[in-house]
Amino acid sequence: MTTPTGPVVESASVGPGHDGRAELVVSLRHPGGAHSTISVDEEALADLLGRGVITSLDDLTGRDWSELTGDRTHST
Repeated sequence: MTTPTGPVVESASVGPGHDGRAELVVSLRHPGGAHSTISVDEEALADLLGRGVITSLDDLTGRDWSELTGDRTHST
């Protein structure tokens, strides 16, 4: 894991998506101290698990948010 230069993951949990499917809900801390939340669809989470990037949600804490994202995320 590289040293993050942008927002980092503070916490992650599984929550309901707008379509009734599970989403990964991620709380981010930005370099200036601001906080935000993003939702990542279940396919992105399955990809992270499948590639061995993470083995549990706890593995996300402290990671650069860009490791989670792609065109599949949206801000909440």
